[in-house]
Amino acid sequence: MLEVDLRTGSKQRIDGGGPKTDADRQLDALLDRTTGKTFTTAELERIERALRRYLQAARPRAVPRLLLFLYPGRITASRLKELREILVEVDLLVDPCSRSICRDAVAKDVELLGKALQQPVLRTGSYVVRFKLVTVRTATEHRATEYETYRFSAEEVVTAGQRGDGLTLVKRQEAEAAGYERAMVKAIARRLQARRVPLDKPPAVRREGAQLRVNLHIKSDRVRYQSSVLAALAGAMEALRQSSLTPATVQLEVVAAVPMRQLEHRTFRCPGHSVLLHLDGRLTGSELWSSYVAEEKKQGTRLAFDDREARGGGAPTDDDDEDPQALTEVLSGQVGTLAPCLQQEAARSSRFKGVTLVFAVGPDGRASRLALKEAGASSALRSCLARALERLQFPRRRGAPRQVSFPLYIQR
Repeated sequence: MLEVDLRTGSKQRIDGGGPKTDADRQLDALLDRTTGKTFTTAELERIERALRRYLQAARPRAVPRLLLFLYPGRITASRLKELREILVEVDLLVDPCSRSICRDAVAKDVELLGKALQQPVLRTGSYVVRFKLVTVRTATEHRATEYETYRFSAEEVVTAGQRGDGLTLVKRQEAEAAGYERAMVKAIARRLQARRVPLDKPPAVRREGAQLRVNLHIKSDRVRYQSSVLAALAGAMEALRQSSLTPATVQLEVVAAVPMRQLEHRTFRCPGHSVLLHLDGRLTGSELWSSYVAEEKKQGTRLAFDDREARGGGAPTDDDDEDPQALTEVLSGQVGTLAPCLQQEAARSSRFKGVTLVFAVGPDGRASRLALKEAGASSALRSCLARALERLQFPRRRGAPRQVSFPLYIQR
């Protein structure tokens, strides 16, 4: 909605083509009262100016350099003007600093931001602005790509600004972060119990930088193992999404103990974002299972995108021995390569909700002959996806090209 470079003062607004003079603003105000289109980023800029004044007076040791006001979902300028309740998340990026300085700097920045916000809910004559989540990120060394991240509710930040106790808020979240993995183990176990998924051993939760890995060992049978795995995945993400400390990237692994002629342990993996789409009703259980849940090979290792075979350095696999999930594993792990094409299409069309890719993977591991199942998909989307697929390397194989169908859905 609004991006402010606190160093240079440059801004990018969702309503960037707005009035430049007082007369223009007055005319727009008259028209807005007539048409019912009222929202502008002016109120957010008022908060930004207040924060600037407080920063200049306080002179913190680590200075914020980028301020973002975000709408938690897809939004357009025209759609924004029609809303009567505007949700806003605030993201503050702080200059690199040493860990000892960062804690005090973040605490001070939280207090100043709370003073600038003044209240978590802003009411005007025509609409309500609700500030939801406040995120403060700080790099701990120059050119760092990973940040220390603090997330608070707007109510907590406003209270910290009023009381001047931002350090208490920061310390409390650091204590919660230290016990995050243990808390998530308990929360996941409770959710799986509620879904009647029997555990074979306690869940394992490991945070690795900006990524979270969750390992679940469950008991099932040869008839219901698919529904058991899906229930385990859903229960885990239900628990994880309740915590603001959960990273954006989550990788889930479920090991199902299935009694066949003898007890077998079958391993399934799935990215967390796909399970969230399922929980939000954007993917059916069958779509999640067929396109995003990958079973590990019984013999050998699971394909990783940086494996020698994926770079074309290994021997081709026999067609009969090929893991049918290997192709979708590569796609699931590289959704970020395809996502910009969907984002561009969503910006062009408000009705766009997703698309199903149909293409062939040849013996050299390259994709070709892309088609889209949806009749309304644009040629620009098809061209963009075709270029993105050309950059992917699938496992090399023998035999005829294999047909792949892969749905991609977006959430508005």
